[in-house]
Amino acid sequence: GGLSRAIDNDADDVLADARILTVDMSTVTAFTTFTGLKAAPQGVRTTKAVAARPAGRVARLNVQANKKVAKKTSVVLIKDVPNCGSAGDVVNVSLGYFRNNLEPFGIAKKATGDILAQVAADAAAKVAAKQAEQAGAKAIATALQTIGKFVVKKTVGEDGKIFGSVTTQDVVDAVKQQTSKELDKKAMTVPEISEVGTYEVSVKLHPEVTGKFQLEVQKA
Repeated sequence: GGLSRAIDNDADDVLADARILTVDMSTVTAFTTFTGLKAAPQGVRTTKAVAARPAGRVARLNVQANKKVAKKTSVVLIKDVPNCGSAGDVVNVSLGYFRNNLEPFGIAKKATGDILAQVAADAAAKVAAKQAEQAGAKAIATALQTIGKFVVKKTVGEDGKIFGSVTTQDVVDAVKQQTSKELDKKAMTVPEISEVGTYEVSVKLHPEVTGKFQLEVQKA
């Protein structure tokens, strides 16, 4: 009875040692490449150590990860810059481009609070000037329409035909005589006139405003 119990205890100890050995070897599998490490006993499964990655590949990945990104900065253009923007625009450019190609030549300034405020004020002034110009053109168009008719006198032959022609300068002079306002003859459209009568004349006072009035050609 005592001998049987001793054999059973020894068997249990051997199994326990085998289990412990199996666990221990699984935890040190990653270190099997070190010199001097004993081989695992027969019957104990081990895994192959993973080969280390080539150093060159790791280096290339590090180069890509550490690549610098160009810093950007907001600037206000003082002059037109091809493929970048027009004077007064606020654009983002690389810091190096601004320092080397724009700032030294007075082409752009950093978009500080004061500069942006000045840009906004300039833009508002331009808008106001354009609005005033358009309003002035409308006022002239209204005046021309209100007066309605301007007179040009020409010498007429026996057949009723006028000598020469009615030019834009003739019309400009007629308008100025009655209104003291000199129109741009290059912006005026006068029909071909060969005899006395009444004709319609138009003048471009603004890109969005056209004035129209009647021109009466009389015998001098």
